[in-house]
Amino acid sequence: MIDIITKLKRICNHSNVYLYGAGMYGKILYAYILEQNIGCIDNFIVSESDTQRILFGKNVITLEEYSVQRSVAADQAKRDMIIIAVSEKYSTEVVRQLEDRELHNHVSLTKKEWEVMEGEVLFDWITPRKNIAVLMYHRIIESDYNFWKLNVSPTIFEKHMRFISENYKILRLEEDWKEIVEPNQRYVVITFDDGYVDNYRFALPILEKYHIPATVFVSTNLIDTNEMYWWDELEKIFIVNKYLGEFVFEGISYKITDSDTREEACLTIRNYIKAQNLKKQRASIIKLRSILGAERTETSELRCMNTQELARMAESPYVTIGGHTKSHLSMGDIHSRELLCSEITEGLDILEKKIGKEINVFAYPFGGIEDRCDAADKILSECGIKKSVLVRNGNVSVNDAMYNLPRHMVLESEDIEKKMRKIWGVYGE
Repeated sequence: MIDIITKLKRICNHSNVYLYGAGMYGKILYAYILEQNIGCIDNFIVSESDTQRILFGKNVITLEEYSVQRSVAADQAKRDMIIIAVSEKYSTEVVRQLEDRELHNHVSLTKKEWEVMEGEVLFDWITPRKNIAVLMYHRIIESDYNFWKLNVSPTIFEKHMRFISENYKILRLEEDWKEIVEPNQRYVVITFDDGYVDNYRFALPILEKYHIPATVFVSTNLIDTNEMYWWDELEKIFIVNKYLGEFVFEGISYKITDSDTREEACLTIRNYIKAQNLKKQRASIIKLRSILGAERTETSELRCMNTQELARMAESPYVTIGGHTKSHLSMGDIHSRELLCSEITEGLDILEKKIGKEINVFAYPFGGIEDRCDAADKILSECGIKKSVLVRNGNVSVNDAMYNLPRHMVLESEDIEKKMRKIWGVYGE
């Protein structure tokens, strides 16, 4: 089998080489070709234009623009080569677009070749324009409950914190970054979502050991209880207890025969409940328990912090507490402004009374684009919130608006050094 470097060198022997794709795959491929001294890339091609017209010093042109250029210089088109640098999901459509324009000199790479490049690319030659990376953790614990991939073990978390503290400058989320951030440095912000008790038991000692500031976003309804979040209860029913059987829930028939059907049912019901308000969520869980003959579960392992633990956490000079609503409600525009206001303001009020400090940062529960809305942003502003964060890959610059900031979720299975290289290279432009 021809290795990837030999293959790319043969491809780059053409007089002009273009990368079709200016996203993650295009950036990884360009960096790999540059770092391995394989050849020269002329420009990037994209399906549709956006505001970014220069990437790594190369022009970003549309397929239409390239087609017009090559219609004038048909002989040149025959000597060009286009490397398709998009996900497998979109590669078939890209090939179709190229063939429709009679552009036949194109090549795709295999999944294994992409994995090799992603594992070896360094991006150490880049000075990212967006040079602040906000990282997100949930639970710092070893547990059988990890279907939602929320766990990072204390041992792995300490490795992450040691590496980050030794290689990057660490910012507090609530700081005015314009007064601190220098353009030639790389900065990291550490955050946690939901307020699980393991943040106090295991994360806090590690943060204090390495003098790392972090923000912990806490939903308030489960403080001082041993209740599970409803998605953890779904995991217990279907995944941990390995449910088998048939049932009907909210008009949908489920037949659970193996791990695949268990996981599919768990995800489907999770998405159904996520769109509801608190009252309906509770009713749905009670109804599901009744249908399946499952008992209500209390937990010491996956519970949230109690008031005493939360107060001690907030007393640490390395911890900032942030708002996360009362009930961990998705804050999309499917809900009334009255409900959004109640979730935000009452949640903030409860936290401020428990820790004796003002709250001025906020994380949207679930954190997708669909989990926030302009009305919620306005309520946050009225409450004095300076910054809000979501859950989507992307970096931040000091010139960005400080609402709806992107964050990178960190998984235990990821190599933190490789992940950080990817963060700077792929999301730093």
